[in-house]
Amino acid sequence: MRRLYACSISLLAATLLGPAAATAQESNLAITPAANPLAGPGWSLTPSLSYAGVYDDNVLVRGGNNDTPSDYVSVLNPALAADYNGRRSQFSASYDGAFLLYHDLSTLDSYDQHAWLYGRRMLSRRIALFVRNTAASVPTTELADLVAVPFVRTGSRLDDLQGGVEVTFTKRTSLAASYDHQWVDFDHSQPGAEGLQGGHSSGVTANLRHALNARVTFLFDYNFQHAIVVTIGQTFDVQNGGAGFEYKLSDRTFVSASGGISHLGATETATSRTGPAVRVSLAHHVHTADVTLSYSRMFIPSYGFGGTMQNEEADARLRVPLARRVYVQGGVSWRRNDPLTELEFPLRSVWLEGTLGYAMTQWARLEVFYGGTHQDTDQPGGKLDRNRFGLQIATAKPVRIR
Repeated sequence: MRRLYACSISLLAATLLGPAAATAQESNLAITPAANPLAGPGWSLTPSLSYAGVYDDNVLVRGGNNDTPSDYVSVLNPALAADYNGRRSQFSASYDGAFLLYHDLSTLDSYDQHAWLYGRRMLSRRIALFVRNTAASVPTTELADLVAVPFVRTGSRLDDLQGGVEVTFTKRTSLAASYDHQWVDFDHSQPGAEGLQGGHSSGVTANLRHALNARVTFLFDYNFQHAIVVTIGQTFDVQNGGAGFEYKLSDRTFVSASGGISHLGATETATSRTGPAVRVSLAHHVHTADVTLSYSRMFIPSYGFGGTMQNEEADARLRVPLARRVYVQGGVSWRRNDPLTELEFPLRSVWLEGTLGYAMTQWARLEVFYGGTHQDTDQPGGKLDRNRFGLQIATAKPVRIR
């Protein structure tokens, strides 16, 4: 699960200024750090504050026949974002921390932390350097970026760093190449977290684009990951490569598809494996409404069990204004993880979210929301359901710095 109740400050700022708003519930959408499109030239700061009252029917994140107590949670979420847009440089960064206060089970009181950063610098008309970083420290493993990890209420920490270069060879052809490093760690002191492994990976990514004409662009992608699962001292080398296209159906509708292969190098627990790699997506924008659909399939390292998984996931998102001040947004994400090594077992995960909001002023929103997570580990007692719903008031006010 991408967040625990709190929303990303930059997403909040953008949606407070636009037709839809972020919610105090957990968001399934993994936000890739990028420049804030609403920030003006020069420096600007966007402080924000939100308060939510949430009913949670499974605060201990338990499955099967275990006791699953419910509770009412008060969430206070202060946050701050900084943006800079210059002729050659762009920079965006945000940090927010959500205080979670439980009405009955006060021992579960916790503090979420989320931060991201994006920077881009043009060295010349054709060459640019960029860096992206996303970090999170949360009290459960429901974070959507933690792929192939069972849902457990235990401290989880993630840092994902990417830095590289963008080269424009011609008006039609460009290349983005980067070095990636990801680090995952879990608190093993909580019941049910003993089997979580944690680890880190390093790798390279290359994306080549060639525009055939105004509507069709060819895509060529390659990714290599060298992953190390710390607690068992096991390494995994995973490669994903493919080719495809992006087609502009209209000024507001885009579709892309690519296919290739995924390859897992031989390990101590598995022989080498090769399978299909697939990506498909559709984006449709109508005035202030947006619809996005995506599907992907590939091999990925698993930091939950200490192995490698075939990962399939699908995501659908919708944002629609119902009236001048009223909007609705929601989404569903589905993921299936099948083991490629002897150390793992299958996982089936679903995230749901929905929001009905009202823009009280240009800078303040009132929202009713729902968020749910569901997971089946194909083990006895491995089926888990968690539902949350509540009410949120959110504010954000950009401040220009001259």
